[in-house]
Amino acid sequence: MKIRTVIISVSVIFFFASASYSQSSSRNYFLEWSTWTLIQAIPSPVFYQDRNKTGSRLQFGLRWHITPLNYSFNANRLVSPVQYFKVNPVRRYGGSMELFLQPEWTTSSFRYSDLDRFGMSGGIRGFIPAVESGEYLSFSAGGKYNFRKNRQKENAGFYSAEAGIYTLFGMIGIVADYNFTKSSRYNISLNIKYY
Repeated sequence: MKIRTVIISVSVIFFFASASYSQSSSRNYFLEWSTWTLIQAIPSPVFYQDRNKTGSRLQFGLRWHITPLNYSFNANRLVSPVQYFKVNPVRRYGGSMELFLQPEWTTSSFRYSDLDRFGMSGGIRGFIPAVESGEYLSFSAGGKYNFRKNRQKENAGFYSAEAGIYTLFGMIGIVADYNFTKSSRYNISLNIKYY
């Protein structure tokens, strides 16, 4: 009698414990994706060089980060190494390659270089983990093309090379761009990525 009571009691405890930790079979994908999209809408600050032959200054702007495709070299062999848009940070900073888009907007006009305030860049970037599989420290390197027009709406696009260093589980990083154009040789941004 006592053994039967103990077995039933343990079974009831395991049943309620497993029920409290299991995920609901009907996930609310709309809520999950809509909150993630709103968090991704928070921009990162960036400084652009604005220059010509007569003068030079720093120009403040905002940059958003979109990752349509990421391929992780550190993914568990039981899951796909490819992720779209919503990329797990451990997979990204643990070693990966990604295609990215970056809409950019400056808070005021380019006084010297005659560039338009809005631009879009797209390219490829690789992440290399350094400390604790990239969670404490990781590096990135990449190349991109900046789709930007001048104030007369003529094409003024240019190529860039970038390098970055990230910390705090990949949420904060400093990225430096070297632009292959005379009107804006460099950009420096504080990348903020929320997950």
